[in-house]
Amino acid sequence: MAVDLQITRSKRSHRGHRGQRAASLLLAAGVAAFVSGIAVLGTGIAPMFGLGDETATVIQPAHLPSIAGSGGSLGPSGGSSIGTNATKAPAIVDVPVDGVAFQIRVPVLRYSADVLEGVDTKVLTRGPGHYPTTAWPGREGTVGVAAHNVYWLSFNRLKVGDRVELQTRHGLFVYEITGSKITDANDFAVLHSSTEHKLALTTCYPLWAGVFATQRLVFFAREIGGVE
Repeated sequence: MAVDLQITRSKRSHRGHRGQRAASLLLAAGVAAFVSGIAVLGTGIAPMFGLGDETATVIQPAHLPSIAGSGGSLGPSGGSSIGTNATKAPAIVDVPVDGVAFQIRVPVLRYSADVLEGVDTKVLTRGPGHYPTTAWPGREGTVGVAAHNVYWLSFNRLKVGDRVELQTRHGLFVYEITGSKITDANDFAVLHSSTEHKLALTTCYPLWAGVFATQRLVFFAREIGGVE
């Protein structure tokens, strides 16, 4: 009986030692992880307080290549000997990005929307669209934008002198409303080409009639400024 009791105590002691070792290992691992986390955090926030090395080394190439077709080249000192035939930057190409042509804003109405490229049913169910055959903002001609009347219900408050902004990837172009016209739904003459910079906003009329509207309401505007 005494022998059995001694064996039992020995087993309990052995299990106790194993539990202590496991706890010690877990504690050591936790401390190591904590220290590593503090180090990583310190490295990440150091630049926020002006600490650490935030500079980068730029290596100047020994020989800079000549500019093709320029009639000259850049020397090692950075000085330029470019001739008068320097290559010009490529012309800006007006193309939609992910289907979006530009953005329209009417400050007086607190209205803004992305203008998609195209005026078919699929496009206009999503919002205003740019007539593909008309000019782009900032270009000579008439920029044509169409929308369903349900999107432009507030446009009945537009007056002569109110401003419309068209934001493109290349700049902001500002137009001023010069007038409006109610015409036949098939009257596309309102989008005629022009040597001036104009804007035409078209929608179905009456605005409240929804799909039952039978006429077209057109707002005309002229470009009065732009920033490219």
